[in-house]
Amino acid sequence: MSENPKPQRYASWTAGKLPLPELRELKRRGEKIVMVTAYDAPSGRLADAAGVDVILVGDSSGMVVHGRESTVPVSLDEILFMTQWVTRGAKRPLVVADMPFGSYEVSDEQAVANAVRLVKEGGADAVKLERGGTTVARARAIVSAGIPVMGHVGLTPQTATVLGGFKAQGRTAERAKVLLEDAKALEAAGCFAIVLEAVPAAVARTVTQALAVPTIGIGAGADCDGQVLVWHDMLGYYEGQAPRFVKRYADLGDVITDALARYADDVRAGTFPEERHTYAIPAEELAAFEREG
Repeated sequence: MSENPKPQRYASWTAGKLPLPELRELKRRGEKIVMVTAYDAPSGRLADAAGVDVILVGDSSGMVVHGRESTVPVSLDEILFMTQWVTRGAKRPLVVADMPFGSYEVSDEQAVANAVRLVKEGGADAVKLERGGTTVARARAIVSAGIPVMGHVGLTPQTATVLGGFKAQGRTAERAKVLLEDAKALEAAGCFAIVLEAVPAAVARTVTQALAVPTIGIGAGADCDGQVLVWHDMLGYYEGQAPRFVKRYADLGDVITDALARYADDVRAGTFPEERHTYAIPAEELAAFEREG
């Protein structure tokens, strides 16, 4: 058997990285795209082994990894370092790096320069920007520089304060229309996919049907072309109340806590380490060491 058999669900295939155009091909065929966040080499490797299509190095790390209250304080260097780590573990999936708050708002030049860093130094295959509006110009500039861009509309955590908190967006006809227009504008700017976050399912369905590029939903219903979840949320590895759109596939927090508690008990009881966990020294060497000691 070949070491890298061709997955049957893909129309095109290389021995290494998943080709970016394959995402639009999956949408055309009505096959769902799987995306998950990751923040280090082990999570990148495991997502790759599980057959995930796209990995997002998200600024959600600010909350689930760094212990902050929001994504806003996350720096470009932090995203860059995590992208380096993830790309060391993930070989086949497309790796998309979030552009954190403050890394693209000032000008097109700032946006392009920072996107270049994420690709050139971080190893990202693409970058992701939040919001429509002025972000459309930034997306167009980055795409023109030869870097693929993923858009993001609906609930945009970087500007959650302006939106009134972490709540669903597009729940009035007026706001739904703006959301649709933003998504279309990002597609016209050259984005290869659009994340729809915390959007009513019916609105997400309309947006998905209106776009030629794939939509990736998170709290946006089953009619999106793909789905994304945050690593720590879906694996039960994050303290706090998960959003209603999260499905928990494991409770690793409980497993890890139990393992650490058993380790602590063994250490305190003197039952760890056992002899099988230690190293031996030849008797003559030990005797010589003890004589010289």
